[in-house]
Amino acid sequence: MGRVKLAIKRIENNTNRHVTFSKRRNGLIKKAYELSVLCDIDIALLMFSPSRRLCPFSGRHGVEDVLLRYLNMSDNDRGEPIQNREYLISMLQRLKRESDMATQLANPGALNEKIEEIQKEIYACQQQLQISEERLRYKPRPAPFSTLFVRSRP
Repeated sequence: MGRVKLAIKRIENNTNRHVTFSKRRNGLIKKAYELSVLCDIDIALLMFSPSRRLCPFSGRHGVEDVLLRYLNMSDNDRGEPIQNREYLISMLQRLKRESDMATQLANPGALNEKIEEIQKEIYACQQQLQISEERLRYKPRPAPFSTLFVRSRP
């Protein structure tokens, strides 16, 4: 016995639509991953859930890298010109920087190491400042005049 063929149309029930999206998204991501491994290709998927949340997927390289590669292709290779090419490239580069920053912030070990390094540097500067203040405080001052020399006139 085979499966019943479903008509492809919009699912009206909001809950059922979310459940179907989640299940099918996972299947699509699995297929994309398998394709990228089997055929050794770069792949990027951008999906927006019914609740308008972004669901990106990429193979070996990030989504930004794959899209930048696409944008940098010549119009002949791509088949059609891209509108607002420079804007898209600048936005993708900005998103890549933000993604890299988020990745660094998500790694608390690296962040803690930098904080410790900065704290050590601050401590060393405080010690140096304290030593300099002590030197200035205890620097010998010239002795006051105890006698007054009067020069005799010839």
